[in-house]
Amino acid sequence: MLIEETARRRRIESRFVAVLERAGFAEVVLPIIDFAEPYDGVTARDTARQSYRFVDREGELVSIRSDFTPMVARALAPAIEDTNLPLRVFYRGDVIRCEASRLGANRELFQIGAEIIGDASVEADLAMLRLAAALIPDPLVVYADARAAIDDPRFVLHADEPRERGSYYTGVRFWVYGADRRKPVAQGGRYDSLYERFGASAPAIGFTFTIDDLD
Repeated sequence: MLIEETARRRRIESRFVAVLERAGFAEVVLPIIDFAEPYDGVTARDTARQSYRFVDREGELVSIRSDFTPMVARALAPAIEDTNLPLRVFYRGDVIRCEASRLGANRELFQIGAEIIGDASVEADLAMLRLAAALIPDPLVVYADARAAIDDPRFVLHADEPRERGSYYTGVRFWVYGADRRKPVAQGGRYDSLYERFGASAPAIGFTFTIDDLD
């Protein structure tokens, strides 16, 4: 990115971080490369196929980061105790995806996301939905679960959709649209069994924005 595009990204990033920190979220930093084996069976097959994988010099199969959510669970699970729940964390950085080559396709995406870990309540769902809505002006949020619908004109009920095979989502799913409603700029949902895969019994809900898709 050159000067103007870099300045644009930094403005959006700074605004997001300020909102998240005011809401009580603390930042975590995750590696760009990790072992591939711990994530087998955790992510959907389509997502796994988008990951760049290679064998390192020690003969270990590793992958470049293509999805933050499972990495957050793997990083935090060993340190989670009931006394420090719920946790509110956010993250930011690039994800690299092996997309089909086509005009305008971008394989490197800058994302910012947030999670509430250790709170299975509907109140936590609504807190995350409202936080996502607050991050961009005049958004439209679409749900896949009626329990998440609230009396806010920016929130619209969406019909249930079948869960993708291998997906870590277990409950409400939502998508955030900009004013033009052409494509989602963020998505999220509840994944109450993901942390169990890494040794911690903690429900979670979160969302991720792709900053490149924002105006």
